Amino acid sequence: MKKKFALPTAESEQKVISVNRIDCPPELVPADDGGRKERAAYILVNGMPELPVRADGRRYRLLAGGADFFAAKEAGRTDVPVRVYRFSEEEAEVFSAVERLKTDSVGAMEGAYLMKRLISDYGWTQEDIARRIGKSRPAVANTLRLLTLVPEVVGLVESGKLSAGHARALVSVPAEKQYAFAEEVVRRGYSVRETERAVKSFLTPPEVLRAEKAAALAAEPEKIVYISCDSATLARDIKDLSAKYKLETCRPFDMFPQTAAVETLCLLTRNRHSG
Repeated sequence: MKKKFALPTAESEQKVISVNRIDCPPELVPADDGGRKERAAYILVNGMPELPVRADGRRYRLLAGGADFFAAKEAGRTDVPVRVYRFSEEEAEVFSAVERLKTDSVGAMEGAYLMKRLISDYGWTQEDIARRIGKSRPAVANTLRLLTLVPEVVGLVESGKLSAGHARALVSVPAEKQYAFAEEVVRRGYSVRETERAVKSFLTPPEVLRAEKAAALAAEPEKIVYISCDSATLARDIKDLSAKYKLETCRPFDMFPQTAAVETLCLLTRNRHSG
């Protein structure tokens, strides 16, 4: 097992430096500039947050906060407050990964790749990652599960066509069926919950589904007595129940004689064909 590489705790110092002396690595450049103007406006009103950088000769390398760095340029800032760390290359990589995961500044797949790197290259456990980025271990595990998807589905997530929640629901689908399933989810515009139900139906044997449906039907009452003093609510609820229940009768019912309001009492019986 690879020896664990601890989160670096190198000394740091605060400075204000020119934005022209800061190099932003490609992985910190925002995928698009959506929201940059709004963030720039926020910075103009509320001030510039401190950026973590690594000293690199007479220049500085940005370790996290790429969106804020470019928003500062958009806002016309010529200098920015920074915290300068004297990290080695390995220390800088671990620190940068943790900071980006903590601020949710990465997409779902990129976050999964960063977590995997911390585990495989630096000996971290899921518990280590969860503790450092302020998330639960199950949340970390769910993100890592995205790495088991076939490349075509990963591409849908990275392009934004499929959300991480939808993708996680597809993890249990056999690899040869995942992409077709994902395309169908996108085409039909399924919610995450609908996707989960579709996957469950696909993976569950027909006889088990029939047994579950029969059990659910058996749990429904044979008759419903419905009382309401609101005619609009009554009509809506009766309509909602009509798929499984037949309206037998409705009549006025004075439940509270001391008031002027008169309720309506309805009796519904379950349709024999509703199962």
